[in-house]
Amino acid sequence: MYEIQGKVNPPSALTGDDFLGCWREGDYTYLFFRRHREGEVQAWLIGAGAGRYSSETVLNYADWEAGQALKPTSVAGFHLCPIWETPQPAPGEIVLPMEPGLAFGSGYHPTSRLCMQLLKEVYEQDAPSQVLDLGTGTGILALAALALGAKRVVAVEYNELAVRVAARNVRHNRREGEVLLIQGDARDFAQIPGELALANIHLDVLLDLLDMPEFFPRRWFIFSGLLGTQLHRFLARMQNTPLELIKTLDENLWFAVLAHNLLAFL
Repeated sequence: MYEIQGKVNPPSALTGDDFLGCWREGDYTYLFFRRHREGEVQAWLIGAGAGRYSSETVLNYADWEAGQALKPTSVAGFHLCPIWETPQPAPGEIVLPMEPGLAFGSGYHPTSRLCMQLLKEVYEQDAPSQVLDLGTGTGILALAALALGAKRVVAVEYNELAVRVAARNVRHNRREGEVLLIQGDARDFAQIPGELALANIHLDVLLDLLDMPEFFPRRWFIFSGLLGTQLHRFLARMQNTPLELIKTLDENLWFAVLAHNLLAFL
């Protein structure tokens, strides 16, 4: 992993088979490769004057995934299986082959797990056909919604690296015609219609969504990405909206919220 000060786009000479992706955070860009490429990266930066080289970090994949070796895991009736493993689902489980890549959404994080539990609850009592997934990450929740019966999902993700990973997962699950992937800010796509909105994303975006009237004309809402006392801030803001709280779930101080808009059922 190469840290570069500045927002840069690597040239095609660096984006071959060993290139894993580009991650941008604030004013820094991080380039990921399967092998050592420090010399080429520094030569490109000097020649193009595109950014300032900062550092190289060598790490294994388990360290990137918070020290967890990625293995098949089951949650809410789904069997999430890395593509390099052989699925061994329990009877009745839905298999979702996943390639976590360098994005978020391996199925290990509490927010993903909580959202999948709430997603299953929604589909046990209703059948949302059109779903809006804001902050899709690896696409795990979009694919889960399709597996439960959704006909089409619009999945929005700000980070370009995550969008690439989500596109691969859509292909692994053979859902190419059922998911529209958009790279962009979730707030710019809040008006996209659908009976269900998923928003597993950070608090400031969630609060902005609650201030957008065009976001509310739908029946179901699942929110997550809330840590600790953030839940109280979010619920206090939600009281000033047409949404009614149904339930909250928590795991390791992370929270997820299920709400609905009663007016949308009329």
